[in-house]
Amino acid sequence: MNSIRLTRGALFLAAAALAPLAQAQAATCGTAGAKPLTVGTVARVEPGPARNFTLELGVREGVIVDIASLAAKATAGDDEDEHDHGDAAATPVVQTIRLCDAKGNVLAPQPGEVFVKGGSLTNTEDGQRLRFYATAAGTYLVSVAASGDAREILVRRREGGTIAQPVVSASLGRAQKGITSSGTPMVFSFSGSAGQWVELKSTSEKDTLLRLAAPDREGNYAVVAENDDSDGLNPVIRRKLPSTGTYYVQVDSLSDEPGEFELSLEPTTAPKPPPPPIALRAGAAVSGKLADGDAVVVYALPVVAGKSYRLELTAEYDGVVAIGVPNPVEPEDGGSSADAGFTEIKSQDSGTTGTEKLNFTARGNGQVLVRIKSFGIGETDGSFTLKAVDL
Repeated sequence: MNSIRLTRGALFLAAAALAPLAQAQAATCGTAGAKPLTVGTVARVEPGPARNFTLELGVREGVIVDIASLAAKATAGDDEDEHDHGDAAATPVVQTIRLCDAKGNVLAPQPGEVFVKGGSLTNTEDGQRLRFYATAAGTYLVSVAASGDAREILVRRREGGTIAQPVVSASLGRAQKGITSSGTPMVFSFSGSAGQWVELKSTSEKDTLLRLAAPDREGNYAVVAENDDSDGLNPVIRRKLPSTGTYYVQVDSLSDEPGEFELSLEPTTAPKPPPPPIALRAGAAVSGKLADGDAVVVYALPVVAGKSYRLELTAEYDGVVAIGVPNPVEPEDGGSSADAGFTEIKSQDSGTTGTEKLNFTARGNGQVLVRIKSFGIGETDGSFTLKAVDL
């Protein structure tokens, strides 16, 4: 069966990676003008500036605070896209609600809860939900950010509420150990300096994930890197830290069963830039060699607008040929392989041996990157032949 894989919106994804996730700030908690909230009742929040509320809680009392917009939802036939845009819980959290003690000290969410998963603040279909567990009886403050929409706020009791898992203080040069599962990710913090390169790696028998959150110049946090399996099942993040401050690392898991892991946090040097692509011309065959199953070779093919081309890759093993464009975004694993600056547009892999043929038409004048890799070279020496045909 012919298998042509097309990466949709590859260019748009590469561009989006350049933009950090915005973290809107809720208002500063205060008692001025604060209205009382009662557990189990709904209060209306009028459009306009930020609002504050007071909430009386008992010791070891858990609550859920929901803020929801009253604006009419778009229905089919409106200008909204009718396609499913995914679960609201998977959308980056833009903070609109926070809970403080009576002195205005923020208790939830904490900076280390910037990650979509595992924090006390999550998105809902109509707004946001904040979970909190009171360790002492007294008056608490709930602050809601400004909005042009009318909203409603509801406080409910949370039976069996527990204290949120604390952020573990760590430092570069010292490994950390922990236990994580898909339901209980762990978060670590460390101090870093602007311009410093770090390597973060989680080693486990389970399939873990790493996420790194960084502060900007205003002190707001955004997730700047995420990695799943750069080293087998072990995720690796190599990044240049954008600013001086406290960083947060979340170790998550794809397994429901808890599993042990070791997190290494090491200072490192900047990766070497990837080697320049090898020149490839239409009508001329070139020979190459993959050293092993992980090796990659990249070529640059000049193209002319409106012309169609065919790439022919011949090898005695399962080779894959792909076309792509240069990608200026630093890879999250800090890799320096030949395709570190490559964003795939289309690939071809229809058989285990023989010749793979990939056809495409150039939209404009310029060059296309051609990537050669394999699913393993087996007992061969990795040799291949590549030819670009002007159709």
